[in-house]
Amino acid sequence: MQSLQRTISSMNSTNFTDPNFLSTSSTTPSTLDVISNEIIDYFDTHREKIPLLITVYLLTIIWILYLILYNSRTQGIIFSYILRRFYFKDASQIKFDSFSISFISGSIMFRNLHYTTGNYVVFVKDGCLVFRYWSKAKANAKAVIRLKIQLYHLDIQFFSPIRSNTVSETTSSNDDLHRGSVAGISTKTEDIQSINAMKNNEEGAFINRLRSLFPAIEIKVEHGRIFIGHDTIPYGLSIRFNTMNSTFTSQSPSRNLPDIDLMTLIYSLTYRNLRIQFCSNKNYKGSWIEE
Repeated sequence: MQSLQRTISSMNSTNFTDPNFLSTSSTTPSTLDVISNEIIDYFDTHREKIPLLITVYLLTIIWILYLILYNSRTQGIIFSYILRRFYFKDASQIKFDSFSISFISGSIMFRNLHYTTGNYVVFVKDGCLVFRYWSKAKANAKAVIRLKIQLYHLDIQFFSPIRSNTVSETTSSNDDLHRGSVAGISTKTEDIQSINAMKNNEEGAFINRLRSLFPAIEIKVEHGRIFIGHDTIPYGLSIRFNTMNSTFTSQSPSRNLPDIDLMTLIYSLTYRNLRIQFCSNKNYKGSWIEE
């Protein structure tokens, strides 16, 4: 038994001390060594293309950072310029800090909308419009909501009375037309009336297309404020609310009176934490009456 143990121990000692065994175990490369050698060989064979490869990697990183951080801001600047140049020429200011469109989800997102005119100011911190173009309208069914508008931190300020055509202005314009027809300009009046009729027909067709495209519109506002005042009035009306959920729908006109009943508009809304109060106007420079 002792002789057998001695022979086994001697065999193990010879295996560990054998130089051939040590050389074979030390020359076996590891996985990391193989990968590093392949990388070194690749760079050695493509040494001339390394600067181009690094440039492509850097440009890719810069482009990804631009899409994530600055693309929506650039679109906001361009879209604001287009609106000011072609559509809102009478507006003193309209600006988006950021603007982005997603065609797959049908959504339009914007941030810090500033719209200022001579009568009112509109500010929206964050907004999202979702066009649900995939929703199909069914006959004799509830109106489908295809447009959802979500606004966060809405602020509207009316600081000048809105002008509208009064009864006196309407009667005076009718008197002018009557005088013109008496003076021999009836043909011109008929031309104007025909042009107005054509415009009304075009507007009616456009409204019908909009009604068929958007049978119902859902509007949700988080943290809104509406202020109505003027610099010549010491106090203004302030309306605040935390949440507003509303739905805007329209119905077809009556068949009995199609000329009078053009359409029926239904606007239902609910408020949460609604507060209505009169507050002092900071821009008022007149005298205050103390009671």
